[in-house]
Amino acid sequence: MSFWMREASLQIGTKRYSMDNLYFEFEVPFEDSTTLQTATFKAYNLSEATRKGIRRGDAVILNAGYEGDVGAIFVGQVSVCSHQHQNTDWVTSITATAAMDEWLGRKVSKTYAAGSTAKEILPDLLNIFGLEVGQLELAVNKVYDRGRACNGKVKDVIKQIAVDECKSRLLIRAGSIIINNPAAGINNGILLTPQNGLLLSGKEIEETVIAVGSDSQKSSSTKSEEGNYITRECLLNYHIGPAEQLAIRSPSLNGRFIVVKGKHIGTPKGDWKTALEMKPA
Repeated sequence: MSFWMREASLQIGTKRYSMDNLYFEFEVPFEDSTTLQTATFKAYNLSEATRKGIRRGDAVILNAGYEGDVGAIFVGQVSVCSHQHQNTDWVTSITATAAMDEWLGRKVSKTYAAGSTAKEILPDLLNIFGLEVGQLELAVNKVYDRGRACNGKVKDVIKQIAVDECKSRLLIRAGSIIINNPAAGINNGILLTPQNGLLLSGKEIEETVIAVGSDSQKSSSTKSEEGNYITRECLLNYHIGPAEQLAIRSPSLNGRFIVVKGKHIGTPKGDWKTALEMKPA
């Protein structure tokens, strides 16, 4: 990656802006849960017509990264928008929510035959829900000997089947729905090191070592940290999201970890980073 060449684009409704023609800032929190992702944006000096044209439900898509490596960080819709005149600038503040329409509006009323399995039912429900399916791997494939009636909001039925009945993870990530075993992460083969973007904390000491699966090699400070999240930051990395399984190699932290929560933060001339809270894999 060319870390010094930041690139980003922000789509609001049908209009798409790059950082070359619009100054904007973003903060995109994420976590490994069914909680909907909500992002905040500040855009400076949009035209009056554009400001007046932004409506609740308008598409919001953020792509960010570096020259030659840019990808989706957030896909959602406007939930709140306000405009404020500050000195000579107009500042537009937008709160956007992932899958807002799908989560709030889609309903289902169907009955599946006796002997149907969750693995057979869920693809049909996900098709009704309307989001791209990034992964569908159930921890338990429940068999419905007497069939399965599905009535109500699609998101509630999907959550009941995937999470409650099949003991699986359910999350929405960059416009895709993920269902998989909560004991596993989403493994895209990401390795973080100080050489490729891991930012070292001032609290880190070289004596701390995490060696997964070998208590005898763990320092006392590492053992006291277990049971709590391990926090680190890296240069903004759109590849990382909730439930990502990472390998980390640094002077003070080595092992595999699953991202529990975090956030992407970006300003054209300020922070451009991803903050992570992780647990050992």
